[in-house]
Amino acid sequence: MAESTNRNAASADGPSLKGPRIEGPCIDGPTNTEYFSPAYLERRRRALEQVACPEGACESTPKGPSGHAYAIRKSTWLTSEFRHTHRKGAMNITPQEVIDVLQAAGVKNWVLMGLHGYVGYMPEPRATQDVDVLVPTSQRQLAQKAIAAKWPLLAVQELSQVIRFKDPADLDSEGNPKPVVDLMLPWSPLHEMILKEHVVLDEKTGHRLPTVEAALISKYAAMLSPYRAREKKEYDAGDFRRLARANHEQLDYDALGRLAALVWENGAEEIGRFVEIALSDEAFRI
Repeated sequence: MAESTNRNAASADGPSLKGPRIEGPCIDGPTNTEYFSPAYLERRRRALEQVACPEGACESTPKGPSGHAYAIRKSTWLTSEFRHTHRKGAMNITPQEVIDVLQAAGVKNWVLMGLHGYVGYMPEPRATQDVDVLVPTSQRQLAQKAIAAKWPLLAVQELSQVIRFKDPADLDSEGNPKPVVDLMLPWSPLHEMILKEHVVLDEKTGHRLPTVEAALISKYAAMLSPYRAREKKEYDAGDFRRLARANHEQLDYDALGRLAALVWENGAEEIGRFVEIALSDEAFRI
């Protein structure tokens, strides 16, 4: 009984780090209001600082943008290696192949979106399995016909905001085909503005990309969306932080505000605060 009392007692500068034993998964978190209070978090931080950093874990990582040409090449290679090793029957459709098909069909004013569109703004590239391209509504049918003709085995799902091409040979854990190409449509004022005013041409690859401000606001919009799963929002928040940290000195804050205002009515007022949070270790309140 004495041990139980000591485990739940709070110290002068916050609750004990040893809490009551919780059986099974905790869905809503601890009910004790002292847990995760500022005092508790500070005490936990000080305790963990007493542990030496594991060798190699505290080495510095790249800080600036990696550049689109290098990043898209590395990202594509990572995805191709994964498919070759773990998804031998899957189609290995690359961003360059999709771009070549669209250009050969005469599709104009396209923009490479998603990770492939902003990966060069990040300090370190990573992989993704689908290629996202934003196309004008007027060129929807032309783009769809071109992709379907090049890869006729792909299953097509037509939605109001995107035409999704899925690989029947590459299934997720629930047995559903995975998307490999998304032809995005400008369904919101933000996407319309990106197509109209916020596209840059990468000289080394010839790829049409969103400006870094458009990339940031796309992540901002995803973070705030009430329809996006929490785990995906956390990825979005991490990408927003990495993008902001790598590019904050080059940001056009006026353009950032104009784009944020298209996400919701107070976007322009709060986007600067989001960048400040990204540059600190503070958590986003989403």
